[in-house]
Amino acid sequence: MAIPKFSKFNRPEVHRPGQITDRDLDIVDAILRYRFCSAAMLVRLAGGNEDVTHRRLRRPVGAWPRRALGLPRLPHPQRVYYYLDNREPLDLLAERRHLEIHPQMLEETRSHPGEDYAGAAVRGQHMQLGFLNHGLMISRMHFMVEMACRNSGSAVALEAWCQGGQIAGHKVDVPKIRSSKVGGEFFWQEIDETERVPVEPDALFTLRFTDRPQDRQLAHFFLRG
Repeated sequence: MAIPKFSKFNRPEVHRPGQITDRDLDIVDAILRYRFCSAAMLVRLAGGNEDVTHRRLRRPVGAWPRRALGLPRLPHPQRVYYYLDNREPLDLLAERRHLEIHPQMLEETRSHPGEDYAGAAVRGQHMQLGFLNHGLMISRMHFMVEMACRNSGSAVALEAWCQGGQIAGHKVDVPKIRSSKVGGEFFWQEIDETERVPVEPDALFTLRFTDRPQDRQLAHFFLRG
């Protein structure tokens, strides 16, 4: 059986001359926020005319280095996923939209170029794909939360979303819990000792419920896959 070729998913090193439009910047901004984005997600996130967005995705212009990949052995193999692989798109956003570039943004873009995601999918190297599959899961969850908020009629808003390097290393000390059984029931009680929680969440996000009193509008959630 012939191995599928994925050269069409790799952007050329020499880019066509062309103007960077606001639609392009919207696309890059969405990929930056989500880490991995399918074309279908980008159409919804960038807004505007769907055909225009698809044309911009197929035609990289100017100094817009953007990677695309197809993964035949992951869910939805027909989808193409986009990600950023160096800092040039970040510099574009910094210049045009005053983006403040943080070290974790640079670290994430540097981590991609050496990863042969498409090749690993063809070869069935599931360990190498573990990070990618996990990243796609978080991206889809982020997208579903944001779309649900948009469809809520302004009743719920996604106030903030943090993941990856933004929350890495921030473990917390919490009170220990002691359980006891009285009759047929269990009871849990905090004690004076504390312990450090060893598991970091995959994402932390905050929702604002606008129909609640001002001091009770924010609700915070952890995501752990």
